[in-house]
Amino acid sequence: MEAEHRHRLTLDSSPAAAGEASVWIRTLAEQHGVRQDWIDGLDLCVVELASNVVDYGYAGGSGEIFLEFRCSSVRVEFCIEDMGPPFNPLQQQPPAQRTTLEDGPNGGFGIHLVRQFADACEYQRLGDRNKLTVRFGAPLTHSRQAERRQTRAQDFPLQRSDSMEVAADQREQEDRRTLGFISRTELFQNVAYHELERIVASCKVVHCNAGELILAAGQHSQRVWLVIEGSLRVHFDGPHSDDFLDIPRGECVGEVSAADGKLSTAWVVAASPCTLLEIDEQTFVEQLLIIPNVGRNLIKVLAERMRRSNQRISERVRLETELKALQRELDFAHRIQTSMLPPNPLLGDEPRLDCYGLMRAARQVGGDFYDVIPLDTHRYLVAIGDVCNKGMPAALFMAQTLAMLRSMAIQEKRIEQVQLADIVSRGNDQLCKMNSEHLFVSIFLAIVDLEADQIRYVNAGHNPPMVRLPAEPLGLIESPRNPVAGMVPGILYRSGVQAFPKGSLLLMYTDGVTEAENARLDQFGEAALIDCFAQSHGSANAMVSSIVERVDAFAQSHPQADDITLLVLRRLH
Repeated sequence: MEAEHRHRLTLDSSPAAAGEASVWIRTLAEQHGVRQDWIDGLDLCVVELASNVVDYGYAGGSGEIFLEFRCSSVRVEFCIEDMGPPFNPLQQQPPAQRTTLEDGPNGGFGIHLVRQFADACEYQRLGDRNKLTVRFGAPLTHSRQAERRQTRAQDFPLQRSDSMEVAADQREQEDRRTLGFISRTELFQNVAYHELERIVASCKVVHCNAGELILAAGQHSQRVWLVIEGSLRVHFDGPHSDDFLDIPRGECVGEVSAADGKLSTAWVVAASPCTLLEIDEQTFVEQLLIIPNVGRNLIKVLAERMRRSNQRISERVRLETELKALQRELDFAHRIQTSMLPPNPLLGDEPRLDCYGLMRAARQVGGDFYDVIPLDTHRYLVAIGDVCNKGMPAALFMAQTLAMLRSMAIQEKRIEQVQLADIVSRGNDQLCKMNSEHLFVSIFLAIVDLEADQIRYVNAGHNPPMVRLPAEPLGLIESPRNPVAGMVPGILYRSGVQAFPKGSLLLMYTDGVTEAENARLDQFGEAALIDCFAQSHGSANAMVSSIVERVDAFAQSHPQADDITLLVLRRLH
């Protein structure tokens, strides 16, 4: 007795049912060694019948579709059952063949096509179910198979879209699998397989690399491309713009330009390595668009694409609105941060000192700061700092640090009796308590004493300032060095003393100056800053301007990567 294999599948009557049935039956047939020409016939019949059940048996409503596949060495058959109204498809007469869009009925070819491909069909009404059995007998090496080959041969020769004549069907197994996928795409839903097969056979399958330009704006496409493998992108502001629409596998592009004859308004680029079905304009307009279901499907495809485009536009408008609001807030924050720094000229009422500061943020707001606070008639607290990170978090931590320094300067009525190092230690502990984001700040804090002709200072991890004393070479205030502030509580900071007689110069800066980069990513460097400061003359304002001009000339048009801050102090009398 001949061994027979049976498999069953139950599907919901969703639009995807036909595609799921196709994958199921092709997989089983290939597993059991069914010949490829049988598989193509099985696939076509299952897709047509499952689509009919969804569209007419359940009329778009919910229900179940029951499939059974039986295979032996001498016969292959499948059964399809549904619980729709009684309907015997074998009693239906084939519809008249149409030649234009207007002169023929929509649909009706699917059942007729199944009866042509199958060797036998049998209908039964079993209780509340319709059952249709479709058989492919063996051997299929003559009679019906020979008849089908002869029928296909009568369709040739074909004229391809590149004007080459095709004398016979040259498709391989891979080509038929491609056609099976194409027939299940949204554009060709519910299109009879035999109508699609002949048209697709005249079209080219092309391959393209990722990034390859398929169509440029301002061109007449004259082609429609259906994505078989990979994906495309439609760019609206240029072939490399960030504003694009994805065209995934199974969708097409170029159809609007091909249909209305107008120039393309966008660029089409391969998002990945792609395989495309290339349909020439004449074939698309004169052969595909006259098929009623293709026209309706195209409207659905364009409507869905329009919805996606509208969503993209809405999202873009929303983001632009939010970006403008954020820009206004950042501009406002920039003005607030700038107002927190003391205005130039610094210490304008003090004839013994000439002081000028500059802070240029890499973004709208930054983490650098400087300050000059009078303590009494002959002592001034000067400070410069650099918060790690950039942007709003650094700006907020900078404001917090600056407010703390000013608060401590006001509270210390007799600061000359308090060690400067103790003030920095207490400030470090306070910053650690308020530092949930784990930021830190480097600070150079000093008290300029005009009566004692000296500077007492604490350097908490900051760049060593430069000092120029009368009749002496330029030097760096390098020690003692201490850790940055805000990270580890309980640090005992050490202070130092620097002579600062009449005619002395002090330059304090942040690493945004020395680490400024040019297009080759070379850094300005400490040596260049020393040379620039050594050659600077005139007012504190002129010195700051000279250094900034030198840094900008070095960087040229390369974007500023870090905040640039300078504070120059000249001892006049």
